[in-house]
Amino acid sequence: MQEAGNGERIADRQCWECLKRRLVCDRTLPLCKKCPKAGKECPGYNEQKPLQWLEPGKVSLRPRKRNSPPKKFTFRPRTSGTSAAIVASVPVAAPCEPSEPGLAESISQEPCLTLAYPLFERSPITSEAIELYESHLASLLVQEDKAAWWHDLDVENRVKHITVMATEAAAASGVGERIMRIGNQDQIKEVVERGQYWEAASLLQSNRDPLAKIQRLLRVMQANKLPSYDFLSDETCEVVHAVNYFNTRIYPYIKETDALAPNPAIIRFPVWALHVLPPAVHYTTVCLSINHYMHSLPPGSSRMVIGEQRLKIYNYRGLAIRALNGSIARKETRSSDLTITSILMFMAMEVHDSRDGDWRSHADGMKQLIDIRGGFESLLRTAPHLTSALVVFVIIVTFSNTLGPVSHQLSITGPLEQHIKEVEKVYSLVFPYTLCPVTLFIDIIRINRLRQDVALSSFADQYQHSLNAQNILARIEGFIPGDWAQAGENQDDWQLIGSIYQSATALYCILSLQALVALPASTEMNSTRTDHAKHLLENMKAALHLKQLKKIAMFPLCVLGVEAGYHDQQRTRLWIERQLEGHARLLGTSSPLKARAVLRRYWRRKRPGWNECFDEPFTILVPAGAC
Repeated sequence: MQEAGNGERIADRQCWECLKRRLVCDRTLPLCKKCPKAGKECPGYNEQKPLQWLEPGKVSLRPRKRNSPPKKFTFRPRTSGTSAAIVASVPVAAPCEPSEPGLAESISQEPCLTLAYPLFERSPITSEAIELYESHLASLLVQEDKAAWWHDLDVENRVKHITVMATEAAAASGVGERIMRIGNQDQIKEVVERGQYWEAASLLQSNRDPLAKIQRLLRVMQANKLPSYDFLSDETCEVVHAVNYFNTRIYPYIKETDALAPNPAIIRFPVWALHVLPPAVHYTTVCLSINHYMHSLPPGSSRMVIGEQRLKIYNYRGLAIRALNGSIARKETRSSDLTITSILMFMAMEVHDSRDGDWRSHADGMKQLIDIRGGFESLLRTAPHLTSALVVFVIIVTFSNTLGPVSHQLSITGPLEQHIKEVEKVYSLVFPYTLCPVTLFIDIIRINRLRQDVALSSFADQYQHSLNAQNILARIEGFIPGDWAQAGENQDDWQLIGSIYQSATALYCILSLQALVALPASTEMNSTRTDHAKHLLENMKAALHLKQLKKIAMFPLCVLGVEAGYHDQQRTRLWIERQLEGHARLLGTSSPLKARAVLRRYWRRKRPGWNECFDEPFTILVPAGAC
């Protein structure tokens, strides 16, 4: 041991972590202070380096030596064991041979990869896969309405079902890594040039004209300037892990909450399509998965873990923005379908991590790109495959215009009636996200536009604006949830959801338009407002058992929170806060936490009113569960 200048004893050497990271260690005892500051655990000063636990799958293979010959890999189908007949079996591809004599020299430098067909038979079934599926099955069978088919099976068929489904799950978890290893653009081009039928069939998981399909796929990749993705060849790639997280953690919960109104736009992330997606989508997927993981952690989780995940999000978010800037900078990809999809996906991710509100700038840019393509209606007509993505844009813009200052509204289409017609055309795809009756959703859009008109118009138009406000409120109060509720076993649930939306929309109408003097602050109007708030709170508490309510509850809770500013009822405010906290953890998003912060700020100011709550751009809220 040595002594420092101040008389304190210090270690004779650097700690192992500082030595590894090439930092100057402060050598304080018993542990150095630099490691905790960097989020690391100091391993100490022992003469022998301590053993370090490495998570499985975190160590990649080292590259081959420079002078060693290239290796050829052939994936052969299993010859024994139980596996699911997921795809039709075809002959195994023979070792690849060049179709032209002169082609061999140009390709001989690269490893020649061939893949036995089918892909799914590569992954053997394991006890872990069976245990995982049994756990998933048990969670489904807790609900009696989903258990009838299981009780009708005998023991043999139950075992067979679990084996088949577990095999499929095990195969699906490995197919992503194989596609990432085999299907980059250079090797797809090689398959096309050589005319390798079975290799094309293996990549596409189909033997129906695979060469023609993969050739079209190659043209799409080249037209959109997609990179070769050689950097994705590692099995431990963050992108593959993020996709697997989405498919195993996020997707099952979304489907569970979609029981009342299944959403056809929500599918498992197709791992086979990673190479035909732009880099921005890859990076955004990583951000989305990490963000969900971080916010779904239980209370009291390690701040060090959260800090590490936050740094990852910043890193991949920056990479996504850089990739988007590159696509927009090129004239040929500026307003392409893939660019529009990438921006919409990135914007939705920003909504889920909406602490800074940066998504608003992306929404403005998205509006400009839509205008370049001829407007919203023209884009729906010329690119119908973008409809599902554009629907998310409609939801984000509508609710951000609602829960935000009137000075920062965004209009997708100029004329109001034209925009309403556009929304009505695609509302069958909007509904599964929001579960909001179409008439009330249209009324929300009308209120948004009326707020904008009142703020920009002169005093002479006040009478007409007041008349329009009265008509909207009368239409909302004339809505009958019982008539709207769909008949069947869930009719009571539908009626409850309809009542919640009716009260929330009526409250939004009164609160926001009273702030602009479009509705009077009379005793009668205030009494109507109080009645709607009372009914909304009662219905929200009665609907706590509905899992579907979790993803749509932020809008009603925010409206109820603004109305709670008119009364000093701490119990109601505390209940709203707890609901928002629970929804943030359940949905894996920070959006409800931002809503809680905005409402707390509003309550502390003790100045009731819609514009008192939403008075700055940073207060704009979007219900992340609805998109």
